[in-house]
Amino acid sequence: MVRPIFYKVNPSDVRHQRGKFGEALAEHERGLEGEMDKVKSWRAALSEAANLSGWPFSQGHQYEYEFIDKIVEEVSAQVKEPTYLDVAKYPVGIHSRVQEMLEMLDVGGSDVRMVGIWGTGGIGKTTIAKAVYNTVVHKFEFHCFLAKVRKESEQHGGLVNLQNIIVSKILGGKELKVINVDEGINLLRES
Repeated sequence: MVRPIFYKVNPSDVRHQRGKFGEALAEHERGLEGEMDKVKSWRAALSEAANLSGWPFSQGHQYEYEFIDKIVEEVSAQVKEPTYLDVAKYPVGIHSRVQEMLEMLDVGGSDVRMVGIWGTGGIGKTTIAKAVYNTVVHKFEFHCFLAKVRKESEQHGGLVNLQNIIVSKILGGKELKVINVDEGINLLRES
């Protein structure tokens, strides 16, 4: 995937090599008189790049950090396709619950949020959690969905196993063995 970033330059100026952009290229040509093939290949590559769909940035239309955030979000979503969880085939009334959860989580915010889903078995708690996860997973560099936590934690060494899964996901698949629950808690705090 190639997506050019046109930082304070008009894509048309790059494509047609005019304006300040063209002047800079002409100056390079004068400095590399014996290597005209190199300059021609640069010109061809720049014209080709300018014809690709890209991100133009010009001062005054938005802040640089917003521009960068937008690029990071779009590229992350395209490059690292997350694994989506299977949600019920015919979920009824789930959309409003998912929206409610998303509002509580305020995923775009800068603070840490935690929301608990409580209720009797079979009413759709896991289905809602999976749907929320699927909605926000692309916004995070690392992600982990743990199902049946109570059941898993009651097994011998269950909490340590769950911690190992989380640590592995946070570290991008690198193996780091947690030996006991306290070590796992400290390791997760540091991550």
